Amino acid sequence: MAPRTQQQIDTLETALAELRERLDTLEARVASDAAGEAGPPARSLRRASARRASRRRAQARALQTDERAAVLGHLAAHPGSTAGEIAKSLDMERSIVSSRITQLVRLGEIEKVERGYAVTQ
Repeated sequence: MAPRTQQQIDTLETALAELRERLDTLEARVASDAAGEAGPPARSLRRASARRASRRRAQARALQTDERAAVLGHLAAHPGSTAGEIAKSLDMERSIVSSRITQLVRLGEIEKVERGYAVTQ
């Protein structure tokens, strides 16, 4: 037999031994689960967690819309305001205002002017 063929056979036998060990481990887990040992949490607990997370995401999206409207309203009343001025006036974090400004510029709702930003005409 060629050395390469023997090497492939050895590799496959090693892989087979590893797979048998994994199978034994999985069979042991299945047997312990069937015996009533610790398993995944009840479905209602998982669903409750998902609902809470979904509610938090919905609240965050609602706040984002409010921030967007506040920035647009401020720029309509005070054209040429910078991100720092808007943040100070609206009592918001500058990073949040900056993110909203970037989004609004990309959407074409506001534009960069000589100093600051203004609502697009």
